[in-house]
Amino acid sequence: MKCAMCEKRGKTWEDSDPCCAFEDGRFNRDNWNCATLNALRQISRDIGTYRRDDNADASIGVIPINEATEDDMGYIVLTWYKDRGKTGSAIVVDDGEVPRELTLELAAAVVKRYGAAKEVSA
Repeated sequence: MKCAMCEKRGKTWEDSDPCCAFEDGRFNRDNWNCATLNALRQISRDIGTYRRDDNADASIGVIPINEATEDDMGYIVLTWYKDRGKTGSAIVVDDGEVPRELTLELAAAVVKRYGAAKEVSA
């Protein structure tokens, strides 16, 4: 099962097929051009909490959760190599809790909160 954003977008490019990162509702490292993760990566660019370093291990994006849900606080932290489709890690960090993996529920709420639910391609 794909996330709603992957279902809506479908495949908009040639070559490899998309592979949703949230097929079971939790982040999976085996992903490729997941529309929800692409939207989160774009949010980090838009709000200026993104750093790209092609000569190091990865790019990084940090997104404040900003009351996207009633229960979640802290930040979503994403890493990826260059600007390719795979997102290598996606965690939630909060000073009061142990870092945890990102869920589709939280990712979708944050995308909605930032108004980035528009279609985001590869």
